[in-house]
Amino acid sequence: MIYMRADANPNIGMGHIMRCLSIADAFRSLEINPIFILADDRAAELVQNRSYKTIILYSDYKYMDAELPLWEFLAIKATDYIIVDSYFVSDYYLREIKRKVANGKLIYIDDLAAFCYPVDILVNYNAYGIKLDYHRIYESAGVGIPQLILGPSYAPLRNMFCGVPKKVQPEKVKNVLISTGGSDLLHLTCSIVKARPQNFIYHLLIGAMNSDKDEIEKLAGDNIILHENIIDMKSLIESVDIAVSAAGSTLYEICACGVPLITYVLADNQIANAEAFSNLGLAVNLGDMRIEKSPIEKIFIAVEELSGNYGKRCSIGTHMQQMIDGFGAERMIKKILSLCTFPVE
Repeated sequence: MIYMRADANPNIGMGHIMRCLSIADAFRSLEINPIFILADDRAAELVQNRSYKTIILYSDYKYMDAELPLWEFLAIKATDYIIVDSYFVSDYYLREIKRKVANGKLIYIDDLAAFCYPVDILVNYNAYGIKLDYHRIYESAGVGIPQLILGPSYAPLRNMFCGVPKKVQPEKVKNVLISTGGSDLLHLTCSIVKARPQNFIYHLLIGAMNSDKDEIEKLAGDNIILHENIIDMKSLIESVDIAVSAAGSTLYEICACGVPLITYVLADNQIANAEAFSNLGLAVNLGDMRIEKSPIEKIFIAVEELSGNYGKRCSIGTHMQQMIDGFGAERMIKKILSLCTFPVE
């Protein structure tokens, strides 16, 4: 059996759960159905609606060591596989989980390279993942290095983003998509609605945990289109000419569609991603919005500048689809299974 340990809430957003769902879907294509282990029930309905079983620990997602006694009541076998995706893991936590699956595999989805994770397989699909020197990190600590799965070719996207046709860039920009993440703790969407110019049609993606929904709906005008609970995200992204998004997992979906991208930082774990996307020619990076005095004005200026540079938009779009083709989750699980010695039940 394969178990996936991840969480989602207004503080950490939806990224961990969404990418784990994409990985789970790839396993399901091989008739393997993972079970999700969650700290609380805030993401349970989302997971269950995708027909995956859930186990709710009723614990605090921030203190994962404290949940370990609860694992004693789970029917985990020594030959099972556990995929962990959380920034709140500790060395002790991972060692204890590994002890439970001594003859199976423990896999960690990493973004931070925070310490030497005592796992069997380490995955970092981020644009900067290839450049992280894990070998040096582990060697300097005198710790055996796990099997590595690195780079954006393994980005776990939903099936709809597999093999998207090459984007033909329009000479004139009309539609702009803006995404501020699942919770939008800086209230950027509301500020955008209040201050937006009239030169483009703005498609605003309202996250599942955005606390400003009611006010945003009241303020929306002629050149604002609100999108919530989107089922066909690919069609929405393909319908726009420029996308603006925080440097989370949404960037990879935008890349798969070849839509010229402007990105920015809302959390510490997004800094390296935003810089890497910029360095690879995949996006314009506006930096950290948490310390920016006029973040909304900066976004609008960047949209105006990119809209007027047809050559740059074409270059970004081409680079995007060359690097990210949407088959990352499939590649990842094939790689994981190729590294596994014991059969998955």
